[in-house]
Amino acid sequence: MPQIWEHGGRPTRRQLVFDLGCAAAFALLFGGLYSLIGVGHVIVVLLLGAALAVRRLSLPATVALGLAAAILQFAHPEWFLTPAFADLAYAALFFVLGAHPRRAVRIFGLVAAGAGLTVLLVWVTLAVRIDGTASGRIADAVAITAMAALVCGGGWIGGYLRLQRRRSIQASVDAQLDRIERQRLAESYEHELQRSRVAADMHDIVAHSWAVVAAQADGARYALRADPDATAQALDVIAETARSTIADLRTILAELRDSDADRATPGHAQQDRLMDRMRLTGMDLRCESYGTPDSSGLLALTAYRLLSEALTNALKHGDLSRPVLVTQDWTDGYRLQVANTIGERGEGTGHGVIGMMERATIAGGHLDAAACGANWVVEARVPGPARAGQACETVEMAKESTRS
Repeated sequence: MPQIWEHGGRPTRRQLVFDLGCAAAFALLFGGLYSLIGVGHVIVVLLLGAALAVRRLSLPATVALGLAAAILQFAHPEWFLTPAFADLAYAALFFVLGAHPRRAVRIFGLVAAGAGLTVLLVWVTLAVRIDGTASGRIADAVAITAMAALVCGGGWIGGYLRLQRRRSIQASVDAQLDRIERQRLAESYEHELQRSRVAADMHDIVAHSWAVVAAQADGARYALRADPDATAQALDVIAETARSTIADLRTILAELRDSDADRATPGHAQQDRLMDRMRLTGMDLRCESYGTPDSSGLLALTAYRLLSEALTNALKHGDLSRPVLVTQDWTDGYRLQVANTIGERGEGTGHGVIGMMERATIAGGHLDAAACGANWVVEARVPGPARAGQACETVEMAKESTRS
């Protein structure tokens, strides 16, 4: 995730100009004020000003300069008797420690504040000469230490609160970016899913139609003189297949132009015409059906496409002298089994089987296609509409397994 505030990098020119300007103003103001008291006070002011100037450039230098100023003040107890306006710079230095992203630095700031305040309390009580009774000296020491705690602790707490606010803003930005990225991935996935579905539709339509046309054209050529009626029938099948293919292609093209356009979804009536057309090619189809076909558009389309591709593969690669067995079961969702004898027409590209697997997966089911002895068997199972909503969660996993 992109970070709004990059920690550990070099400060910008604007930040450096700001820090140097504040440090210079601090040194001029308090240096001029304390020059009337003594040179030692001016040195403390210059050290604190230098610490403010490098607070973004070097944390060790900032800590070292601040510590040097504190030690110099402790070395001259009488300085505590003068107004300590310049000590407000310690609040800015502890602010840097409290706002640091590293936990160790923040803890160091707390420990340094606690140790400094403890030393200050003892030092003021024992070393600073304040007129009055012992109880008065203790009360004055406690008051001075309390003011120092307010400066140092307040600065650290302010820095820590600023860090937490920045982290809260960063977390909010990260969450928004995460939502946007998830939405982008979902849209990209949906787009890829639509492309895969259109590619599968195109493959099913073109492969089926051309397989039927090729088979009928071969048959018509051989029967042209011996059986004119068979030739005429073959030409009728070619013409009907071409018209059906053109209608399907127009539907797909219309959907590509407008994704909200109404689609003419092939259903159970098209299954009957499909089987009639395959029988006219010379295929011996033996069909069994159980249950009542479901009226769901997705289920009907999936059943039609799976059956069409399975029969097309049988037509292209099977032995048409042997029967093709088709079993459809609608009692619990949809089950399909197509078994045909393997012919000697060579191997296919495998795109049809992959397309059938993807289509079954999109509908929430699964499909297996493999040789079983001398037969090629396609088995598919697709759940009913009540369970089809769970399909999206398994599509990506199934796609990876079919491509591997």
